[in-house]
Parts: sequence; structure tokens; C-alpha cells
Amino acid sequence: MLQNYLKITWRNLRRNRVYAFLNVLGLSLGIACGLMVFWFIRFHTTHDAFHANIDRIYQVTTEFHFDGTSYSKGVPPPTWKAVRDETSALSATICIEGYEKLMALIDANGRPVKKFKEGPGPKLAYTTPEYFKIFDYEWQVGAPSSLKKPNTVVISEGMAKKYFGDDDPIGRIIKLENQLNLEVTGIVNSPPENTDLPYEFFVSFATLENNRDFSYGGPELDTWSGVNSNTYCFALLPEGFSAAQFQVQLDTINNKYHGKDAKSYAHLAVKFSEMHHSERYYGPVPYKWIYIMATIGLFLIATACFNFINMATAQAMRRAKEVGIRKAVGGKRGQVFFQFISETGVITLIALVIGFGLAILSLPYLNESLNLGGGWPSKVYWNDPTLWLFILGLFVTVVFLAGSYPGLILAGFRPVAALKGGISQQQAGGFNIRRSLIVVQFVLIQLLIICTLVINGQVDFMMNKSVGYETKGIVEISIPTPDKINQTTFRERLLEIPGVKNASFCLFTPTTNSNNTSNVRFDTRQKDEVWQMNNKNGDEHYLETFGLTLVAGKNIPRSDTIQGYLINEKVVERLGLKDPEDAVGKTMNVWGVTAPIYGVLKNWNNSSFENAIDPIAIFTYKNIHYNCAIKLSSTNLQQTMKAVEKLWNGYFPDHLYEQNFLDESIARNYEFVNTMLRLVRIFSMIAIFIGCLGLYGLIKFMAAQKAKEIGVRKVLGATLAQILNLFGREIAVLVVIAFLIAAPVGWYLMDAWLKDYTYRIPIGIGTMIFAVLITLGVALLTSSYESIKAALVNPARSLKSE
Repeated sequence: MLQNYLKITWRNLRRNRVYAFLNVLGLSLGIACGLMVFWFIRFHTTHDAFHANIDRIYQVTTEFHFDGTSYSKGVPPPTWKAVRDETSALSATICIEGYEKLMALIDANGRPVKKFKEGPGPKLAYTTPEYFKIFDYEWQVGAPSSLKKPNTVVISEGMAKKYFGDDDPIGRIIKLENQLNLEVTGIVNSPPENTDLPYEFFVSFATLENNRDFSYGGPELDTWSGVNSNTYCFALLPEGFSAAQFQVQLDTINNKYHGKDAKSYAHLAVKFSEMHHSERYYGPVPYKWIYIMATIGLFLIATACFNFINMATAQAMRRAKEVGIRKAVGGKRGQVFFQFISETGVITLIALVIGFGLAILSLPYLNESLNLGGGWPSKVYWNDPTLWLFILGLFVTVVFLAGSYPGLILAGFRPVAALKGGISQQQAGGFNIRRSLIVVQFVLIQLLIICTLVINGQVDFMMNKSVGYETKGIVEISIPTPDKINQTTFRERLLEIPGVKNASFCLFTPTTNSNNTSNVRFDTRQKDEVWQMNNKNGDEHYLETFGLTLVAGKNIPRSDTIQGYLINEKVVERLGLKDPEDAVGKTMNVWGVTAPIYGVLKNWNNSSFENAIDPIAIFTYKNIHYNCAIKLSSTNLQQTMKAVEKLWNGYFPDHLYEQNFLDESIARNYEFVNTMLRLVRIFSMIAIFIGCLGLYGLIKFMAAQKAKEIGVRKVLGATLAQILNLFGREIAVLVVIAFLIAAPVGWYLMDAWLKDYTYRIPIGIGTMIFAVLITLGVALLTSSYESIKAALVNPARSLKSE
């Protein structure tokens, strides 16, 4: 019998090629989207799940109570030792994420024989042997103890191959940033793609302790008063030891080491597996996006199934006689139902194969063309049993969701009525049910359009809103050894280059994701302020290069060490001063250095528009001027940059030149939201396309139902426009009903999303109207062909049965 069902199914598919094609196309797109969403969710919910003790690994974070509550995944550097020595943790480690990029392979005579520039993103971490007791790595050579001594480095097998080829790396020397000679003492496996620990160079923490003049060394390694956002502490808890018990021990550490400032801090125990999704700690993919993606995937699959139902029931009357004959010769209702489920299964299987192929082909596009590196897996993991369970579940769900209703409708036809052609509109599937399905599709389409318009508007707002200083035409170049060059002479040489308008040595630009914060004490006040200062470092040319505006006082003087501070208006506000002039001349202690305030600057946005403006202090300390910001003329830009690179190479022949334009760096702050915007756009277009297929099925059904009515109207003199109005009015009503549902839901969802942004756009009525107009326009365009075709049918054909 099954063979007979399959044979009939194949004949029906060939006989109704257009419907078969539309059904397969709609289901293929829905299934492809469902698979892509599955891979996205699976990839991000299994980040770092390969560590055997992932449920017992905790990251110690910092909670600030400075005029409100804020959070950082960074901790004061000494935290890890306190956790190791004074808690029940089995192991604890520090991990300082390094952004050094220049590596040089050194020969036996100490000369560089190969140079490499790593990046983008952090690939290097300063850590201790305990790191490898907490996280699972396969040791190709060596053991965790390989990282005990100063000036040692453990590298990944990928880096071993890249740097040394087939030679043995052990005992060889890699020079870091032309300053530190590091001996290779071990090799571990390369990190997988689904990890938040992408490090391939592990430098011993003892290296920093023994090289205090290096960029991440210095007295701050021993201080509890400052938090750097890239200094992490990880701990492995014993089995049966709860996070609550660990938190009590962290509170004790906090009270002990922060002393009188303990009320301003708290160190929290956060499961490491939750950090990837934490909005509080700026996790790469918050749970809300997991839920949004899952919802979109389900809606798209459901929309494809609704299309199938619409088109299957639209064909119901054409197959009524077939059903009547089957039942007249003894066919049972269950057999007829199973026949149509079998047909749906065949169509779904074809669509599943095509959809799976589309999804696989889309993976490289998603990660490369959409700049979604790390957003999706780079390949299909065929050995993942969850994938096959999902595919099986998807197949069964689609078959029964899409096939059950049409099968029940067709199986319910009465043989006599079916053979006489007396199947009513209600018996053929219920026009109102089809209308409801189309309304649901229109709701989804309008929701996605509203989301796209609002996200696009917010991104445009953030990209085009002034950050409060000049960002165009400013390029950053690295200064590998700021303490070993004459910065004044280098700047003078830069200004001699045609096209260079200004230059400033600094550590950070005015807007950066790297934050150094510290306690601050103002003038003669006896206590530190109840908020923290965001610290920038730049020379006396910092203001004019970036176009920052003085509102009181004067610029900082030229100096090799900290001689004074510039502060922004936010500091004046937090200090409770009424006038910026009241701060000028007063002293301030930051990072343990007391110096006068020289001037007050107009506020600017120092991070993304998601966050409020921070209190900021700018000071000069030339030994950490690891960047030079150059303001350029817009003419002959390429020649100017070549001249800058030539000058730079003359000063730093053993390093690799690197440049970044400031406006591009700022744009990267919004990379994730831009990514989601591109995805929502793609899914919106797919939803619109699938919805159009369903609408086509509805219009085809309407044309069949209204054939005699149209014939009568034409005989009575109705024009083409009047006939088309029958269809247009029906569609417009459905679009408006969908709008009445989608508009409030869309407004609520987008308003909740925009609450994450300190600076946001309003959601205007124009956005809603534009969404409904787009939907109406697409719907009318989709229906036009079938509507015109129905309107042009000769009345004699539609009325001849009378």
C-alpha cells in the first residue's frame, strides 16, 4: 500500500508542478532557516562545554557601588592569590588578557629570523600553571609546571606549526614586542572555535612579576585599589561546595583587603559557563538574542507550514473526486488521511534535503560575508547527536503540522458530495481559517519589518551622532617602545610630512573598550569618592589632536611624568561642584599620585551609546604612550600614510607597522548590533518571500471560489478595476488586522530592546505606518498576477455549468 501511496504522490507532484514547486520552495527556506538558527543556538549554548569540570568553574568578578551599581569581569590583580590561599577552591589562577601582537623568532645569536603579527583579538594570556588545572587542554609536550618560571611561554600546536614548521619548538626563543625573550617550554592543543578563551600563547605570570617595567607589569600588580577590565580570576570549586559558600568566602576577602572601601566593592562568584550570555558582563551573545533567534526560527518554520496548509486546502476541491472515488470503493478515512500525510512526508523530505544543503552552503556566507566570525560554527559537526535528533524532530513536526489539517479536511469529504462536485467552501478547508493563517504570516512579517526599521534607525543614530570630538581623519599607530624614543623629535618628524596636521602620544583614544579605573580623592576631602575614575593618558597635544573642548582652566603642560590632570564635566558633577572653575587648581589623587587639576573638558562619549558618560581624568605619563594618534588632511591620504609608515619603520626596524583609523575602531563598538541588524534583515526578506507564497495560495483559492461571482459581475458590466478591487479589498483587510496586532507587540518589544541604550531613538508612528505600507505593497504586488488572471477569464467558462 505504501508503494501505491508513493506512486500516487509522485503523479500528483508531476501533475501539479507549480504547487509542488511552491510547497518545496517554502518548506526548504523555512527548514534552512530553522537549521541555521539551531546551529547558532547550539554553538553558543555549548561554548566551553568541553571542559570536564565546567559546572564547577567560576569566574570572580567585581561589583562596584559607586553612585549606583556597575559590574566588571575584571578584578584587582592580587585577587587570585587571596582566592587560592583563603578559600576552599581547589585551584585559582589569574589570567591577564594581552593584546600584544608582535612576535619574533630568535636564532642562537639573539637575532630575529622571523616576524609575526598576531590578531585580530587577544591571542595571548599571562597566567599561572593552575590555569591548566582548571581548564582542559591536551598537552602535546610539557605539563602545567612548564609555566612556573619567568620568561617562559606555552604555545598552541597551531602556533608551533606556524612558527617552527617541523622543527622542535621546545627551548626556542620567541621575543614579545621586541622586549621580552620567552623560552618555549610546552605545547598544547589549539583552542576550538566554540570557546571564550581563544589564547594560543600562555606567558608565565612570573614573567610580569619579574619585569615590572613591561606594559602589564608595575606596582598595580599588587594593588587592590584599581580594576583593569582584562584581568580575570578563575577558580575551580570542590564537588558539593556551593556557589553560596564560595560567595561567603569572597565577602570575607573583600572586607579584609578593601578595608574602609569594602562597601564600595563586592567580588562575585559567577559560573564561567554563564559569562558568554551575561549582559551584565557584556557577554558576546546575551540570552535575549538566543530567545529572539529561536522565536524567529520557529516563526519561519511555522510560516512555511501555513503556506503548505493554504495551498493544500486551495487544491482540495480539485482533488474532491479522487477522494470520493477512493471512499466509494471502500477506502477508509484513516487510509485517505495517511495518503495525504505520505504526500506531505515526501514533499517535506525533498524540502529537508534542499534546506539542509542551503543551510550548509550558507555557513561560510554567514561567518564571512556578514562578518560573523564566531557567530556560527565554521563547519557541520556530523557526529553531534543533537543535530540528528533536531532534524528528525523537525521532519516529524513539519509533516504533521503541515499535513494533518489538509489530510483531515480531504479525508472528511462525503463520497456522494465529492463525486457530484458539491463540496462547499467550509468543507474545503474553511476560508476563515486560511485568512487567519495569512493574518499570522502578516503579523510576523510586520513584526520583523518593525524590528528592522527600529534597529536600523538606532544603528544609524549611533554611527552618525557626534561623540563629542573629532573622529574623522585620525589614524592610530602603535609605539612599541615609548620609553626608548624621543617622542618630541618623532612628533616633529611626523609634522614635516605633508598631510599630517597634528599628532599626540597616548595610551588610549577618547573612546575605547579598554578601561582603567581607580579610586579618586579630591582636594582636602578625607575619604575617597563613592565612584571611580576612568583614566586616559595623553600628552599636551591630546586635546588639539582630537578636538576636545576646554570649558575651564588650561591644558596640561609638557611633562615626562604625572604633573596634573584634565577632567571632564562629569567629574565636576560627581564632585558636587556648581561651576567647572571651582575644580581648577584643586588637587586630586588618582592611582596614588596627587597633582593639581589644570582644566575641565566638555563631556564626550567614551564608550558606546549603550552606556552613560563616565567621569574621566587625562594625565601624562610618557612611558606608557603605546599609541600615537595622527590627524590627517583628506588630500593625498595614501601618500601621507606611506610617508608615516616609512618614518615609523626607521624608528622601529624590528617591529611590524600597524595602523587603525579611529572612526573604524569606534564603528567596531557596534559590530554585534550591526550583525543582528543584518540577520534580521535577511530573515525579514525570507519571511516576506515565504509569506508571498502563502498569499499566492490564498489568492488562487479566492479566484477559484469567486469564479462564478466574477463571471456574473463581468456579464453585468463590471470593469477590470472593479474585479481587482474584490481581491485588493480582501488583502487590505487582512493586512490591517495584522497591523493592529503587530504594531503594539512590535512597539513593546523594541521599546524593551532600546532600554539597553542610554542614548536612543524614539519609536514613532511613522515606523509603524511604513511597516504596514511595505506589507500592503508587497501583498498587492504578489496577488496581482493571479487577480488579473481571474479577472480576464471569459465569463462563459466560469458560468457554463449553469
